[in-house]
Amino acid sequence: MRNKYTVMFLMLFAASIAGGSALNQVFEYAMLVGMGAGVIFLLCSAYTLGKNEKKAEPQ
Repeated sequence: MRNKYTVMFLMLFAASIAGGSALNQVFEYAMLVGMGAGVIFLLCSAYTLGKNEKKAEPQ
């Protein structure tokens, strides 16, 4: 189940970067907000991946 969260956070990472780039002409700081959200989603993805790997070790 955690593997699905990892993929979801990676998709949100890519979408936030693309959204920030797309809205760059509309909002002054759109790229900064998109990159900030992307970093947060990337860290969440790494966290869920680490939790998933930690649970898989005892097998």
